[in-house]
Amino acid sequence: MTQKPDFQTMPRKELRAYILSHRDDEDALRIYMDRLKSEPGIIRHQGGVTVDDLAQLEQLLQKSIAQTLDAR
Repeated sequence: MTQKPDFQTMPRKELRAYILSHRDDEDALRIYMDRLKSEPGIIRHQGGVTVDDLAQLEQLLQKSIAQTLDAR
């Protein structure tokens, strides 16, 4: 049985590369995700689209359409 690398001490980029080549290794993935949650400076998406997001998107689309029509 081969010994797994020490994921706790492995640099994040190296751990990511390991996960991409060993996609069935749940231990490595769990450690990577835990690190992402705890490291400062990592941008996290909270998920979901709000009603305000949709309203803002609609306004942007209407503005873009109006600009396109005005340019003709």
